[in-house]
Amino acid sequence: MPLPPTSQTDPLQVTLDFLSLRNAPSLERSNPSAATAISSIPWVSDGITREEIDTAETIVYLAATEDKLFDELVGKAWLNEAEIKELEKIVLGLEVIAAADSGEARALAAMPFLETLQPADALAVESLANLAYFEPSSYQQVMAHPVVRDGINDAEARLVGLLFETVPGHPDLLAKLLDPGSTFAEERTIRLPLAGEVVLAIYRTRPGTPRSMDLLENAVRTTEAFMGEPLPTRYVALLFEDAVPAIFGGANSGTHMIILPDYDVDDGSYESSQAGHVIAHEVAHYYWHGGEDWLDEGAAEFTATLVEHLRLGHPLAAVNYPCASDHTVRYLETMSIPESHPTYVCNYAVGERLFLDLYRNMDEKEFRKGFRNLYRRLKANKSGPTGRAGMPELRATLLGGANTLSEVSRQEAENVIGRWYEGNEAGTAVYIDTRPDTRPVVAELPTVYGWIDRAYISLSEGGPPSKTFSVSELDDWAWLTLEYSHDYAGPPRELTFQVVEYFEDGFPYRRSTLTIQAERRYSGGVQWLSVGPGPEQEWAQGRHWVYVYHEGRKVAEVAFEVTP
Repeated sequence: MPLPPTSQTDPLQVTLDFLSLRNAPSLERSNPSAATAISSIPWVSDGITREEIDTAETIVYLAATEDKLFDELVGKAWLNEAEIKELEKIVLGLEVIAAADSGEARALAAMPFLETLQPADALAVESLANLAYFEPSSYQQVMAHPVVRDGINDAEARLVGLLFETVPGHPDLLAKLLDPGSTFAEERTIRLPLAGEVVLAIYRTRPGTPRSMDLLENAVRTTEAFMGEPLPTRYVALLFEDAVPAIFGGANSGTHMIILPDYDVDDGSYESSQAGHVIAHEVAHYYWHGGEDWLDEGAAEFTATLVEHLRLGHPLAAVNYPCASDHTVRYLETMSIPESHPTYVCNYAVGERLFLDLYRNMDEKEFRKGFRNLYRRLKANKSGPTGRAGMPELRATLLGGANTLSEVSRQEAENVIGRWYEGNEAGTAVYIDTRPDTRPVVAELPTVYGWIDRAYISLSEGGPPSKTFSVSELDDWAWLTLEYSHDYAGPPRELTFQVVEYFEDGFPYRRSTLTIQAERRYSGGVQWLSVGPGPEQEWAQGRHWVYVYHEGRKVAEVAFEVTP
């Protein structure tokens, strides 16, 4: 009996010959013509590389167990010339489908979309294979649909690639997505310096904004440039649809990205202002997946923040509220928080701060080299005993021999890693541009002959000042109160203030604006602004600061403590 297609060879060996494959010797004895056909494939005959092993092993396994499917495959011209990443998706996908239903796998291999390979074809097979393995009931619904039953063509393959992690839980979307009259497609072909030609595709079931395609292209280009590694796909598909887990704005299933339609706007709303970051985060997951959650989400958040920093000049700062629990990597790795749990967002908050901290305290070139080496480790799937790369891999790639660091960068990196992994005081690093603003407050508002008379935090809008409060006292926002006065006699004038919220970890976590209207009939007033994590999020225990700026000057400062 042929063994499952799991390589038993040394993964560090540079190349293998055909007979080194697990089932090749027995195949050569039982079916010499099939063995000859496989050994004659150019990328097999010139030596099988580490990246090609899984595909080669699976082809041999199919030859031994699914001869009709193998005969269909071996006749494809693209088996000899396609990129190995696409071959792997198709061959391994067909093997998964064949395990569920041999006839369906053979029928799929004979469909029009697999006569020649277009950029989305391999993703369509991967989508169906994932459904067959993870969501068999949804898979059966898809296979029964007339579009699939009548034979998928290239245009339909693009839509089939959108089904995994979209249709399960939203069965009504199946008919809509596979109906060309209900799904609107927008495509753009670009050429990247490292990956070459890449197709960007956006799919909608309702109107959107042309800006989304520009944001997608910017995210793809900037991410590849910063990573210094080819974009891992030549087909980037983005579906704007509501089929996203409840606490997230988007998701990357591997075959495509799904983002809430709320972000497909250009109307000055909050969602519009965040669209670039949400898109860039999901693009980053083409690189960052397969590791511990804090690593994947933290690296993706860091990358997205960098993309928006370079696009708009936004400060390179944390965008997630601090983790309310024990905010260390060790805690996250120990707890293995499920995605559905509210505290899963700690993976974003802690992970992004770790990478931001490293980036700001190390030499940039040395950080980028280590960041790139970490990605390569994930790509090669060389992880620890848990099978998911985490802190040991980060230490090895950032501090190991492959990344020669200056003594200053090494010390800074060790301090930062120690701080975010252990949470120990010895690991406290010096923060660049993120430490609380120690400049004195200048409360004057000269353009209206006014002052900020008092600033404080209260537990309710209009409530009394509070410098310390416990988590149990709040289940919503806290409120910044600004009391101001002026002696202004001109026409109504609006003053705009920037409000920055800091946590004791050294990172600002929110920037917002408020306005005050100065008019001659009034001599002042009171302005309130909500601060903190907001509804359904826990407060982080520790020291907080709120700074208020006007025209570059710090006009108010409030510090407060959150206790258990």
